[in-house]
Amino acid sequence: MEKKEEKRREKEKTKQSRKLGILSIVIVILICIFIFLGLWWWQNSNTTYEIEEVTDFSYFRLYENEKYGVIDQKANVLVEPIYDMLIIPNPSKGVFIGYFNYNSQTGEYQTEVRNEKGEKILTQYEQVLPLMFQDASVEVPYEKSVLTYKENGKYGIINFEGKKITKAIYDSIESLLYKEGCLLVKQEGKYGIINMKGKEIVKIAYDSISADGYYEEETKYQKAGFIVGQKKQEGYRYGYINFKGEQLLDVLYNEVNRITEITQNEVYLFALKNGQAGIYQNKKQVIKHNYEEIEYNKQNELFIVEKNEKQGVISKEGKEILKTEYDFIMISGQNINAEKNGITYYFDQEGKEKKNQNNITVLSTENSNYFITVNEQDQFGIMDQNQTRILENEYSYIEYAFGNYFIVTKGSTVSVINMQNKEEVISNYDVIQKVEGKNVLQAIISNPYTIELFNEQVEKVASMKEANLVVEKNNIKLYSSQERKYFDSHGNEIQNKEIFPDLSLFAFEQNGKWGFKNQKDQVIIEPIYDMVTELNAYGFAGIKKEDKWGVINSNGEIIVEPTYEIEWQEPEFIGPYCKLNFGYGMVYYSKAW
Repeated sequence: MEKKEEKRREKEKTKQSRKLGILSIVIVILICIFIFLGLWWWQNSNTTYEIEEVTDFSYFRLYENEKYGVIDQKANVLVEPIYDMLIIPNPSKGVFIGYFNYNSQTGEYQTEVRNEKGEKILTQYEQVLPLMFQDASVEVPYEKSVLTYKENGKYGIINFEGKKITKAIYDSIESLLYKEGCLLVKQEGKYGIINMKGKEIVKIAYDSISADGYYEEETKYQKAGFIVGQKKQEGYRYGYINFKGEQLLDVLYNEVNRITEITQNEVYLFALKNGQAGIYQNKKQVIKHNYEEIEYNKQNELFIVEKNEKQGVISKEGKEILKTEYDFIMISGQNINAEKNGITYYFDQEGKEKKNQNNITVLSTENSNYFITVNEQDQFGIMDQNQTRILENEYSYIEYAFGNYFIVTKGSTVSVINMQNKEEVISNYDVIQKVEGKNVLQAIISNPYTIELFNEQVEKVASMKEANLVVEKNNIKLYSSQERKYFDSHGNEIQNKEIFPDLSLFAFEQNGKWGFKNQKDQVIIEPIYDMVTELNAYGFAGIKKEDKWGVINSNGEIIVEPTYEIEWQEPEFIGPYCKLNFGYGMVYYSKAW
């Protein structure tokens, strides 16, 4: 009995040991998983970032007596105009950088930072500077979440609250063209890339770095990678690093460019090595370095390659479609047109020859019933879905408008044709074009300069001399020095109350004079002005009399009598200050006229 009990206890111990062993293994696995997830989270939390978009402008640059300050939406002066220059890096945040004591001989200057109360802030740093985009054509041409600071002669980045994101360890920090949120940093003559979180994306080891220019509507430039260069004995050599910091091409090539027309997760790269061009898909080579030239056709996703003055076609996947034996190749529509020894051969996208081809190009339109054709003489025509020719190839250009309507050009004459009956419905204009994104046609007469609009039914809905056309998301504005009209996306005239339902006052015209009514159509300001603007988002509108402008507020009170001599037709005001926009980020408000 004792031996049996002892054996039972031994078996039990063995079972327990096995259980503990399994449990230990499970615990180790779980710990590894947690460590992996933690590392993944840390990695991604630092490599991913969100670009801030400024939709509400709270602060504006003020210009008076050749000095700069700051006003808010209500025209309150927050920072007196005392600076030689002033930068508002993010107009939704109360951080303003003023420049003074500029030395024209050395180019040096001093700066100080103020908040919306006019107080000096971030005084613990030697200097704080905005990070200006090299592409300064955007409305806010600065990094909108970070600033650079100087400490002991070196630079780092801080957020708008003044918290350090990196130590001051860089010789210089600059924004990167076409890559907001990533910064070009320099140490000991070499460049690298950090993002706005301070995470190093590209190590500091290169003599040149540029963004590849890749752009998507949803993510903007975030998925753009980096072309990196190093100076070697034989000259500059280039490689490629993607937006995650992964090196796809080593620094071996005479030239590297991304094929930005290919909008998918795979990165396609054109690379030149020893004078020979090749194509890479990420790290994989899909076209060898056997060609002098390679050209990408976006519509058909094919490459035209050239070797020894002969051309061929290769697919995006690297499959040979046409051998490199043709004198000239043009891809148009669904056709590949290849010329050899003076004879043109026609192929489909798979490289299969097409016999008795009458049209070089067949282009689809937004209306599946019609196709635009282009013959060998580059003359345009139209055929239907049954390949029946319904408009001969005798036009120098044809563009689809909407519905059954096409804009056609023959020589110097432009007109609109209804393809249902092939009737010319609009003619005798110098220019006819579709309003972008709208089913509306704009026809222009040069002398006297006149814009006429036609709606979706091709009925004339407006004619205005010396007019300007502005296309907004939900409307079209046609205006001149004396008139203003609004139209929807189909060309129907709409009223300002429909477009701006939240305004307290609305401009109206009566007998050639302008005034304002309220939401209940009660006249608040009599129509005594030659022209007015609508109230803007800040509650101010312009009033014009005898070629001079003044300002009212949202209550209809006159802020400035018509005394400003302003040349343009739609000035924008904040209180007594008028908006001046010289481009390249040079926007400010002033009342010095």
